[in-house]
Amino acid sequence: MFVPRSARRLRIVRTLFVAGVLLPSVMLAAWAVQRRSAGHRAAVRAGWEQALGLPIGVASLEHPLPGVVRAHGCGLAAADGRPVLDLATVDVETSPTEVRLGIGALACDPAGAAVLAGLAGEWLLRGARFRRDVVIDVADLTWVVHGPAGRIERVAVGPVRIECVAQGDARAVRIAGRGERAGDDEVRLVRTASAAAAGDERLEVEASCTTPLPYPILAAVLGPGPGATLPVGAAATVSGRLTATRERGGWTGAARGRLAAVDLAACTAALPAGAAGTLDVGVRALEWRDGRIAACEAVCAAAAGRVDRRLLEALVSTVGCRAGAAYLAGVGDRDTAFDELACTLRIDGRGIEVAGAPALGGAIAVAGGRGLLDPPAGAVAAERLAWLLAPPGAVYVPSSGAGTWLMSVLPSPGAAVERTSAAGGVPGNAGF
Repeated sequence: MFVPRSARRLRIVRTLFVAGVLLPSVMLAAWAVQRRSAGHRAAVRAGWEQALGLPIGVASLEHPLPGVVRAHGCGLAAADGRPVLDLATVDVETSPTEVRLGIGALACDPAGAAVLAGLAGEWLLRGARFRRDVVIDVADLTWVVHGPAGRIERVAVGPVRIECVAQGDARAVRIAGRGERAGDDEVRLVRTASAAAAGDERLEVEASCTTPLPYPILAAVLGPGPGATLPVGAAATVSGRLTATRERGGWTGAARGRLAAVDLAACTAALPAGAAGTLDVGVRALEWRDGRIAACEAVCAAAAGRVDRRLLEALVSTVGCRAGAAYLAGVGDRDTAFDELACTLRIDGRGIEVAGAPALGGAIAVAGGRGLLDPPAGAVAAERLAWLLAPPGAVYVPSSGAGTWLMSVLPSPGAAVERTSAAGGVPGNAGF
């Protein structure tokens, strides 16, 4: 009886060992192999592509913690398949209500900024598609832009957090600097879904930027359009504060800040007559209502540069500036060098007022120690600035280019029309 009983017990122990230890180990090993397989990587990538709606590349995956996927060698492409972002490592933690992404270093150029801005806009608009909150922590963000002469310039930003949160009828995106810049650089966008359902979408924007932002990055985020593609040059930067609200398709808000390192050659490239130099614009106050400027006060300053004689003549004949002693002395010259340029520009419903700089003896620009250009004697119609940028052959109003855009955003011309009529009609464009 001893031997049969021992054999039976031995079989039971072996069966229990296989069922309780060996089989789970084999299953676990198979599961581990599957998690590292190309098929699993393709399935995860396909899920991410479906969620974002953009092509994604992943070199390898690992699962360091339950619910956490670590992707190596990631690449994000635009809708046309053009690669725009390369990420060495991304940690993705998913829960029923939230997705958290941890990104190490992120070098972002204008193309990448445009894609990220598009994703933020989709998250705000497509609540049925994006049901989870999203938190993205970037350990080290760097802006990459192509500067003058094709140089690649890098602007370090530091750690940044992006939060996409839905609460009730509102969806919001918050982008904020962390560490030393916490509280200084921040952007908030809030969209009220209930108003949008009634055909009256409300979007609120608050932005504070103390770290100069390369203008090409801002232009890419704003998207296509004359206002977003102002010809200020690749080296220009923007900083300041903005508060704005969009309702019934029109924007209302206020801003102040600084547009630095503006390239005068780029600004005047579309004109037959140009200028050269670097201009800084300090916006003391800017208010707009329903998409039009209501009031603006800005201070412009530039160091030494050059200006085409024909542009000086246009400023005198079209805008109403007055010729200074240096202007009269340089008759016949094609280009005129100026030592310094400075003025204060005020725009409102009454028109445009230009004030010279006290340090320049009240002149707008000086050359050789003498006044080159003096400001107009009084306010001029706002449309004269648009006429300055009008293309050759324009007869009644600028019909294309920057002049058209200016006409659409300058203050309503009611008061300016009366002033123009009193002056004897709409000015010509001085051969432009």
